[in-house]
Amino acid sequence: MGGGPAALVTVALTSFLVTLLHSVEDFVSGVPARFGVGVLTGGFVLGVGYAFHALGILLASRGRSSGYLINLLVGLGWFFGAVLDHLPDVLFSSSYRAGAPSKLLEVLIMLFGITLVALSSRLLMDHRHSRREAGKRSVA
Repeated sequence: MGGGPAALVTVALTSFLVTLLHSVEDFVSGVPARFGVGVLTGGFVLGVGYAFHALGILLASRGRSSGYLINLLVGLGWFFGAVLDHLPDVLFSSSYRAGAPSKLLEVLIMLFGITLVALSSRLLMDHRHSRREAGKRSVA
């Protein structure tokens, strides 16, 4: 798979689905309460986050740098959230939630998160370079 907008959109959509499955598992496991948040409040915040991600996917599909930036931020959030909250469970707990499927979701979230960061960063740099080159040509 190349590193263009289509690749970013594909990874972002897949990430969206994987994180949604994981988020349902979080709610079933009582994670919002662990952070002192009610289910409705947690669901609202998560819904806003998913709307933000959907906006990023839409903008990225149109080649907009704002979409790349949103996906970069979403990727950072999911990657660091999964690492900080779940990495010890993935590595050391033999009884983590549903076992291997739950651990697989966490690993996928980390992988998709860091992939979103890498693809988005590259596309942002390419976009910046293209604008710079276009500016040089218009001056010449």
